[in-house]
Amino acid sequence: MATNTEFTVANLEFDSIKSNLKTFLEGQDVFKDYDFVGSSLNVLLDVLAYNTYYNGVYLNHVASEMFLDSAQLRDSVYSISKSLNYLPRSYRSSVAYVDIDVNPTSNPHKITIPRLTSFTTTVGDNTYTFSTNSSISVLANNNYIASNVAIYEGEIIQEAFVVTNTSPNTSQFFINNFDVDVTSLEVKVRTSNTDSTNATYTRANTLFGLTGTSNVYFVEPSTNGSYKVVFGNGTFGRNLANNNLVELSYRVSSGADPNGANSFSADSVAGHPASITLASRAAGGSIYQNLDDIKFAAPRSLSVQERAVTKEDYKTLVTNEFGDISSVHVYGGEEENPPKFGFVKVALRSDNFDVLPTGQKEQIKNFLKPKMPIGMRAEIIDADFVNVKLSSIVKADLNATSKTPPEINELVSDTIVTFNTDNLDEFDTVFRKSKLIEKINETDSSIVSNELEVHMVKSISPVGNQRFDKVINFNNALKIDNPIDESIQDQFVPFSTPAVTSEAFTFDGVTGASIRDDGAGTLHVTSYNKDSNGVFDYKVLNNNIGTVNYETGELNISNLTINSYSSGTLAGSLLITANPRDDDIAGAKNDVVRIRTDDTTVTITELRL
Repeated sequence: MATNTEFTVANLEFDSIKSNLKTFLEGQDVFKDYDFVGSSLNVLLDVLAYNTYYNGVYLNHVASEMFLDSAQLRDSVYSISKSLNYLPRSYRSSVAYVDIDVNPTSNPHKITIPRLTSFTTTVGDNTYTFSTNSSISVLANNNYIASNVAIYEGEIIQEAFVVTNTSPNTSQFFINNFDVDVTSLEVKVRTSNTDSTNATYTRANTLFGLTGTSNVYFVEPSTNGSYKVVFGNGTFGRNLANNNLVELSYRVSSGADPNGANSFSADSVAGHPASITLASRAAGGSIYQNLDDIKFAAPRSLSVQERAVTKEDYKTLVTNEFGDISSVHVYGGEEENPPKFGFVKVALRSDNFDVLPTGQKEQIKNFLKPKMPIGMRAEIIDADFVNVKLSSIVKADLNATSKTPPEINELVSDTIVTFNTDNLDEFDTVFRKSKLIEKINETDSSIVSNELEVHMVKSISPVGNQRFDKVINFNNALKIDNPIDESIQDQFVPFSTPAVTSEAFTFDGVTGASIRDDGAGTLHVTSYNKDSNGVFDYKVLNNNIGTVNYETGELNISNLTINSYSSGTLAGSLLITANPRDDDIAGAKNDVVRIRTDDTTVTITELRL
């Protein structure tokens, strides 16, 4: 009988491996009719199967960690990113901008505010320290005022290393703090620890233009999410020599926690009393880049090559560098009306602010400037939110569930929040009513159907008793219903559904006034109140405070003077509601479509079928 030499591997499960081993041995002449189950050889089969299983699992993991898509370990992802010349984003310090008014007891010609002058602030129950990044001179003829000074959160850490080997492989030094802000790193080298002079090294991102005498260093990812400083090899960058002293200085960051800080103080500035006024609240702080973001960004950064030319270049550069920027939309200034040639409009959506602080806008613009083509300028603009207001009436068969109506209500509300997170709240997204209806119906088996009413909401912030002019663009066609005849001013009219309404305010001494369109393209100020007899009295208080374009959704409010208003559902603002012609709501340019989840109403209609 011929010996069986075939061995089939179906999978790496232990039982399958052992079964394959038994099948293989049973095909051998020496083990013909051998009872493996009750024999000592069964133990050996267990050992062989376990060994094969362990090796298979190990090799499977090794293979997975070799590729960016399948790698699970941070060290693996960092190593692959290094081969793509991509440095995963480290912690970033929050940055605020302040005006410093120094009050010296004498009258010196100038006062120098030293580098690392400290300022404190409190966010919640935590206190944070911010400091200047460079020295600043304030002159007497400027009343000793330094305006728009950038201050950075975090503690400054200094480390020193002595070079003991000139090999290029050992001219690298590990940063000992995981939460380092790599952008704050400063590197200096002394010839020895007895030398009082030092040479400042600059960070290099490419080998282009480097020589063997270039005073440069590189930053690379290291193990466990840390970083290391690597010096040149004598061909690309100066190589270090024995006994050189390497000095590292960097900032340890608290990430996003200090974002939003808006009040700062200092015991003294340059030895003098000083008052600190906020110019731009703290922003831009973030933690290290997560693995999914690295996997997405690393291959795309390779194509960008540190230049901002295409729209995708801008998106990749900004999101990789600034961790709190969640979405970017880029378009040319020539698309504006009127056109702004030579400008690139960069619209940003922040995780922390609806309106980006001025200081952070300047920081992003300065970051992009050297990467842009000569003659082009970047204009950083905020996202313009198109808020979707929903009213959902859900019909539920209570015989088909043990849940109560309040529990179903909570589940539906959670579904709407999840839908907003997964599908909206970024640039270039579209609210689709049919898809949300489908998701609501799938929320619970008891839900039979639901009716969804959709409105668009934007906010204005007029100052009391001052003329207010504002262009508001919903960028979606509006629905016209029951136009109002202007000739019936101060007359009772039947109730109608306008395309545009506002929250109530006081106008010309009349409470309960609101903005309302007439169905023909004109905005009115109206009042619609119930008298003591229960009769609605409709009045037009001003028959022309602007226009509305029903096709484009643009409102042009002009010459509107409001006495006062109570802050509505959005603090410090007056809400304008518009009825869309189409239930699918899209944004344009810098629009971000999102559901106003806090203002969404869900009503459960109980059915017992």
